[in-house]
Amino acid sequence: MKKNLHKLFFSMLFYSFTLGNLNGQSFSPQLSAMLQDTLNTYMSFISNIKGMSASIYLPGQGVWQGTAGVSYAGNPIQQDMVFGIASNTKLFVAAAMLKLQEENILSLNDSLHQWLPNFNNINPNITIRQLLNHTSGVQDPIFLAPWMDTIMLHPTRIFTPEEVLSWVGPPVFPAGTSWGYSNINYILAGMVAKSATGQHISQIIRTRIIEPLNLNHTFYDVEEEEIGIVPHRWFNSIDYNDTSRVGLNTAGGCAGALFSSSNDIVSWFNALMTGQVLNSNSFAQLTNFIPTTAGYNYGLGLENQVFFGRNTYGHGGTTWGYKSRTVYDPCMGVAVCGLVNSWPAGSDGLTLILYRVIINHVPSCPSPINGQSTVCKGQNSVVYNVSQIPNATSYIWTLPNGATGVSSTNTITVDYGTNAVSGNITVRGNSIYGVGQIATIPISINNLNTSVSIFDNIISADDIADSYQWLDCGNNYENILGETNQAIVLNTGGNFAVEINQDGCKDTSNCVFFTTVGTNNLSSFDNEISIFPNPGSSELNLNILNGIDFTVEFINLLGQTILIKEKSNKIDISNLTAGSYFLKFKQEKKICVKRFTKE
Repeated sequence: MKKNLHKLFFSMLFYSFTLGNLNGQSFSPQLSAMLQDTLNTYMSFISNIKGMSASIYLPGQGVWQGTAGVSYAGNPIQQDMVFGIASNTKLFVAAAMLKLQEENILSLNDSLHQWLPNFNNINPNITIRQLLNHTSGVQDPIFLAPWMDTIMLHPTRIFTPEEVLSWVGPPVFPAGTSWGYSNINYILAGMVAKSATGQHISQIIRTRIIEPLNLNHTFYDVEEEEIGIVPHRWFNSIDYNDTSRVGLNTAGGCAGALFSSSNDIVSWFNALMTGQVLNSNSFAQLTNFIPTTAGYNYGLGLENQVFFGRNTYGHGGTTWGYKSRTVYDPCMGVAVCGLVNSWPAGSDGLTLILYRVIINHVPSCPSPINGQSTVCKGQNSVVYNVSQIPNATSYIWTLPNGATGVSSTNTITVDYGTNAVSGNITVRGNSIYGVGQIATIPISINNLNTSVSIFDNIISADDIADSYQWLDCGNNYENILGETNQAIVLNTGGNFAVEINQDGCKDTSNCVFFTTVGTNNLSSFDNEISIFPNPGSSELNLNILNGIDFTVEFINLLGQTILIKEKSNKIDISNLTAGSYFLKFKQEKKICVKRFTKE
């Protein structure tokens, strides 16, 4: 169940190889052949690997699976064989505990004394989080004498968690002050889960992870029935197939009792890392990595290591007769898993070599796309580009509907036709070894479609814009000097339009025809009316020279009537929203309009 990266040992080994594409997607034949050759070549040099199953999930291509070596003489490893994954179990347990937290059943900040009785040498104030990230300080005796010998001498005995806890010695350090890997941490976590739910951790993992993700070749040993074909396990070159696993996997419990296929493991990592299992808050806690004394960072059941200069997530596992290693590249979205049926074995190194084949040949993840994210309807010759993508020999671009442009390089020029709609521009690298991850830039098309409305002798633009310019259609669309508001007041007839500017895009409305009302001289009525103060804030005074009744309408810049008053010398405007208004006065058949600003 403990994890160690072993150096490769070189000697000859009989091997066989099979190749599988389990997801029905198209895996590059050239890449498949290279992975096959790599697995075959290195397996022939590593004498202590009896048999191996390896799977790689690659976005855009699906799953590749290779097998090499034997379960035992004359019986080659098969694609769907189910291996002990040892400490790779811990990630399942950590995710299950986070699911219980999402369901408000428990909190990772809960202390052990809230769920469990006291045990010797275990601080009751240790939190669940400190168990999962190995900062509890709890000692790990399972791989120490005499307990290792006890387990080996009693292979059919069911060891209870309480019995295993009785083996624990004094703390290695005070809780929360350092880091130390301990399988006991996860045994305690499983006990907390059962106390909180009444269910064994195996049932919690099955209902919340295994079944929803259709991991059909995964089971919790002893607690569940064996699923699929389990290869013989070899420990120091001795076949332990006829030796019961009950003692081993009840003593280790949820620190390492899961069995799975390499394909299930890469499917599990892909689902977990792409948000299909945990919510964003839980995932942030899972990947809250802390420094360790082992030279890498650790989250909750998850390692963070740098391999070949690249940031990766994963875990390793070692138990009697089995070893596992998983690597996930969060940039490329690649998951790699290697499972072997022998220990000790140099399988970790071979798993990493397969990962290196991917990062050295498949186009890498692209940088962000450079270019305009907001464009105008009908705008052309807009340039987008990404930095050169490692391993890419060409580039695949996609454009929003109605946009046009063709390129197989890292630069594309796009024309946005009048029918173009908002959408995404994407790009990914391409080569004979497959396609890389996608970079995306969302494109918003400012699809202006300006119109105007007429209210008596007021013409108003229907759209809110950054700026306006009114035009005289009958005079070659010349600008009307000084008319740069959303509405214009007209005292003469003609054809008029407005040009608006919004986010750097311009659009011109259709021309509208306006004719003066009857034969009234609007300007003479205008001279008979005065308003003050202007601007005003609380009260508006009106002065009408003649004594004929009138009404006044307050019209906003959208042409909407906000307030109507009959003849009144004073109008309360305290509740009026600040801004510009048109005051339209009506007196018998005469109309005039004045501008007013509310402060």
